[in-house]
Amino acid sequence: MAFCPHCEQLKDSLCFDKPREYLEHARQLLNSVNDGALTVKESTCPLQDLFNPEWPSEEVEHNFECTACGRTYQLFADTFHGRAGWGLTGPPRPEPEPPPEPKSEVGFWMTAPSSSAQ
Repeated sequence: MAFCPHCEQLKDSLCFDKPREYLEHARQLLNSVNDGALTVKESTCPLQDLFNPEWPSEEVEHNFECTACGRTYQLFADTFHGRAGWGLTGPPRPEPEPPPEPKSEVGFWMTAPSSSAQ
């Protein structure tokens, strides 16, 4: 199945040899989250913590979902064993999610008749 426009640039699995490469990819993902193309579904720390002077822990993991098609991805790093990577972890949703139902509050717009309207 073809990748959606949001996922096309994310489809390749990656192994990172250098921390700089990992952080460059993490920054691109953070931009995609801020732009609304991806959401973080689960993580061991906030994505922004990867850019602090102190690394959050020996193992960090961030699981993402494409907001358009639902494919899932994972970014991880294990500094103790020296491994880090990015990859696809799940297929797209079988059906697009329907838009949320609009919420309405009965009586919200109702006002008492004006005495000057007579």
